[in-house]
Amino acid sequence: MELPERRRAILKIIVAEYIASGNPVASDVIARGHSLGISPATTRHEMASLEEDGYIVRPHTSAGGVPSDKGYRYYVECLIKESRLREEDQLAIRRFFYEAEQEPEAWARLAVNILTRKLEGIAIATLPRAQVCRFRHADLVALQDALVLLVMVLQDGEIKKRVFLTEEVVSQDQLTVWANKMNTTYQGLSRQQIERQNLDLSPIEKEIAEVITQTMEADDKHEHEQFFLDGWRHLVKQAGFVKGRRMLDLVEALEEKRVLVSLMKSLRKGSGIKVTIGNENEEQALRDCTVILSNYGVEERRGAIGVIGPTRMPYNMAIPTVDYVSAVMSDLMSRMPA
Repeated sequence: MELPERRRAILKIIVAEYIASGNPVASDVIARGHSLGISPATTRHEMASLEEDGYIVRPHTSAGGVPSDKGYRYYVECLIKESRLREEDQLAIRRFFYEAEQEPEAWARLAVNILTRKLEGIAIATLPRAQVCRFRHADLVALQDALVLLVMVLQDGEIKKRVFLTEEVVSQDQLTVWANKMNTTYQGLSRQQIERQNLDLSPIEKEIAEVITQTMEADDKHEHEQFFLDGWRHLVKQAGFVKGRRMLDLVEALEEKRVLVSLMKSLRKGSGIKVTIGNENEEQALRDCTVILSNYGVEERRGAIGVIGPTRMPYNMAIPTVDYVSAVMSDLMSRMPA
């Protein structure tokens, strides 16, 4: 819904003033503190319309206005969409990343550190990886009797190891022959593609192929379970925005991987910044929070970063910061060898 120009200006002032102070914004503060060229009576009339349409609420009848989730949503989509990070902030962020160890885990840790310090909220980051893992290379090592070690390298460089028993003792030379055969046949394939291969395999070769696909299936199920999280101190400092039992629910939700995994998986449906405000969050424990997430990475190998904080969040700083950090990480990923 498009608001009239004057009402847009008043809503923008209310949201910005409330984010800065945490106090309800009175009509006389708007009329006297800003050059809108309207009287206090007109300001009160416009605020009444904003309240009637659900953009603001009042803690009690005589209080000033407080943005509702709908008001924050309009502010994010219509009033600050052109916000950009200052050039000096962009330069500082780029310098941090270029001076860090040049590998994805260091970048994910650094992203969490930067977002936590700049935005004073909970920050999260996952390591970049493909939604579906792909086979790159495998070695088979004879250990003892019928015990065999599988060392498998996935397409994104991740290494998987698994020890298993074969039905009979097999020589190292024979294991090497079978490993070479699978390296030639399975190169670049997903688990599903490997399972659809109609190869003439011996019983032990089939057994080895099953170990490979089972290992890849387990890896696919744990797609978003490795992440970094920091900022608990800021959650404690801002305890006023979530009180009592709801704060305990929020802490428990953040400690459970399930909630964070669900947030990260929600990014699969699109790219770019995703902002979820208050009751827009599916997770009950996040209903007093805003969650800002973004993908980063190249092609299939992607991760996610984001912040969780109060709905009274400095959106004009938080959104461009998350956006810029993810862009820098994507740029660094694009320079890595395939």
